[in-house]
Amino acid sequence: MNSTAPPSLRNILSYAAYGWALGAVAVPLYIQIPFLYTSNFDVELGMIGAVLLVSRLIDAITDPLIGWLIDQNKHRSGYTGVLLISAPLMVLGMWGVFFPIGQSSELKALSLLGSLIVVHFGYSLGTIGYQAWGAELGSNDNERSKFVAAREALGILGVILAVSLPATQYASTLALLFTFYTLTSLAVVLKYAPRPKQRIHFVSKQIGNLSQTLPKPNENMLHSLLKPLQQQAFRRLLLIFLINGFASALPATLVPFFIRDQLQLPDTAQWTLGVYFLVGAISTLLWVKITQHLGLLKTWWIGMLLTIIAFLGVTQLQAGSLYGFLFICILTGFSLGTDLAIPAAILASLIHRAGHQGQREGAYFGIWNWVNKLNLALAPTLALPTLSYLGYQANITALNSTQNTQALLLLYAIVPCILKSLALLLLTREIRREDAI
Repeated sequence: MNSTAPPSLRNILSYAAYGWALGAVAVPLYIQIPFLYTSNFDVELGMIGAVLLVSRLIDAITDPLIGWLIDQNKHRSGYTGVLLISAPLMVLGMWGVFFPIGQSSELKALSLLGSLIVVHFGYSLGTIGYQAWGAELGSNDNERSKFVAAREALGILGVILAVSLPATQYASTLALLFTFYTLTSLAVVLKYAPRPKQRIHFVSKQIGNLSQTLPKPNENMLHSLLKPLQQQAFRRLLLIFLINGFASALPATLVPFFIRDQLQLPDTAQWTLGVYFLVGAISTLLWVKITQHLGLLKTWWIGMLLTIIAFLGVTQLQAGSLYGFLFICILTGFSLGTDLAIPAAILASLIHRAGHQGQREGAYFGIWNWVNKLNLALAPTLALPTLSYLGYQANITALNSTQNTQALLLLYAIVPCILKSLALLLLTREIRREDAI
């Protein structure tokens, strides 16, 4: 890919291939574990919440450090070395997640903790290095959004696999397919994906003083880690990402329980989640087109609004409402496309405007992923004990419990609507700032 020609379809798809593997690991880690371990291994919700909190906090702490290490070493081996390390760690950890060691629930919980630490570290290495790589591809917002959208859309293929085959019944199949996904997509990226170019001359023109932006060989690690936070625009974007992400993480954590205990549908109804993710993947193509006319911020705003409308509809669903829930999945899946394609593209554009492109992507995405992991840690940690406190009991078949209904509905739909609305207001302020420039 030369410096003037737009990226070809082969450029875009060959880069996006590893998203396939990252998508396949994300769903079991962030959606299916509480359901799997309560259903198959008799581990209590409170214990699972504690394990998820500890593992994700450990994981989150390492993300900024991983970003800094990538920035310091990427000019030696590029981003390919990071992916080569991440892949076997993810595979090894996922096998441990699906097949815990021990007979008692306590030992299974400890086994889960160890496996999660391994897979999280591999996932963090792969995700941060992969996103930083993508941020260096493309020369404008439209091209960057294409790389991001393709990466996330192909990642949906792995997600659809994970939700289409319930881990409670197909753990061995999922583990084998995940291994195949990871190794195959890694081979495609290493052989065919475009490599980032040095942009020293470009950066120099943008900011006028190159020495102030490039990481120095012996630059203080803490200073380098926190450098992105000196950008006020980045801090504002990070807050929106935090609130919006937590609003999405709550229903993602609770959706298997909502399907079974609120809608009274069988576990096989989780195929509706496959529809949700498939619509999300397809919709990224449309959203990228929309960004060409409305810009990144306004497109994301529309997606948030659609999600709020959809979750208001969730409050009207009754037991057995398969088609009503399917419609909600289609609508929220369509709006999911903005969360997949837009935020990371906004961040890449922000890095570009700050004059840090080609130099500090790892630091930015290290903090970005730390916030994302914080959301994923807080969601089950707060939601699962809160459900227990409100009187919710998992796996009840006679679902006439008012406590079950109210507790699940509150945390699955109402609280996310409130949080999404707050993120929407903050994003509106950013749009006004952009229009005023």
